Amino acid sequence: MKNTITLKISLILLTSFFYKNINAQLIKKEETKGFMPVVLIENFSSEGCSSCPEADKFLGELIHVVDSATRPVYVLDFHVDVWNKSGWVDNYSDTLNTIRQLTYISKMKDIPMYTPQSFLNGILSVPGADKKNITSFIKQTLARPSPNFLKTNAYQTHADTLFIEYEILGNTDSLLINFAIAESNIYTKVTGGENKGKLLHHHNVVRLFKTESVKGNKGKSYLLIPKGFNLKQTRVTTFIQHERTWYVYGADQLVN
Repeated sequence: MKNTITLKISLILLTSFFYKNINAQLIKKEETKGFMPVVLIENFSSEGCSSCPEADKFLGELIHVVDSATRPVYVLDFHVDVWNKSGWVDNYSDTLNTIRQLTYISKMKDIPMYTPQSFLNGILSVPGADKKNITSFIKQTLARPSPNFLKTNAYQTHADTLFIEYEILGNTDSLLINFAIAESNIYTKVTGGENKGKLLHHHNVVRLFKTESVKGNKGKSYLLIPKGFNLKQTRVTTFIQHERTWYVYGADQLVN
């Protein structure tokens, strides 16, 4: 409870940096003009990692606070497969998630790979439970305008396909666009490995992910939904990043 209260107080201090209306896209600061900033936290974790439950707990608290305040801070939890030979196989892990984490590492200098590891807007790497630095990054980032703004809409015409329409404000040169479906409130009873005997609670676990090159300011894509996959308690997060640096310049999230 103490940690939750501390987190809430820290984030309440950010209020002055936000527009309550998500459609208020432009921010003007004297002669500087830009778009409403966002923060995207990509956390790489595993059910086989003994340090990861602490990050799960903190990120769950963070999601609750920013959701309640309708603030543009989004969290994605990518489960990697590097711990799968340590006594427990993480059913949510994917080799592609491990490759994504390694790609981030390759774009930063002298950064080791570990779990839980969070990348903040593709700019900064910190431990997933590092409340101080994550909260500080959120505060600083949301005080500055962004070079882009992203708006999305999603709909289904078939049970196995989710269509996503998007519009990007600002320059779209050299941008990638990523689409993720993340599942919330997942519980797993672990019977082996470092977390043996624990009931783990996950938030926004990435289940489907897709990347494309941006071709213009408006576009449309789709995600194929596996048979039997329930879209209830999922979020569709779309974000754009520079194709070379992987810096994140805009994001949007739709909650089912």
